[in-house]
Amino acid sequence: MGLLLQSSPGLAHSCPLELYKIDRAIALKPPLSAEALKKVIALRDEGEKLHRQEKHGEAMLVLGSAKRLLGID
Repeated sequence: MGLLLQSSPGLAHSCPLELYKIDRAIALKPPLSAEALKKVIALRDEGEKLHRQEKHGEAMLVLGSAKRLLGID
């Protein structure tokens, strides 16, 4: 449990970078169906919400799902 608490501040700083990567990929109009793009945007928004709630580990998991759908690292 202590390790999770210690790692949270580091994850907090990663969330904005991940949001930026997702936003940039969306702006480049990825070759996704409208439905898939809608899901990416929903995951991105959920990740941002979790970040603001200081649930950084959960946010990173959700943002990772969005990035996988976009095919980005």
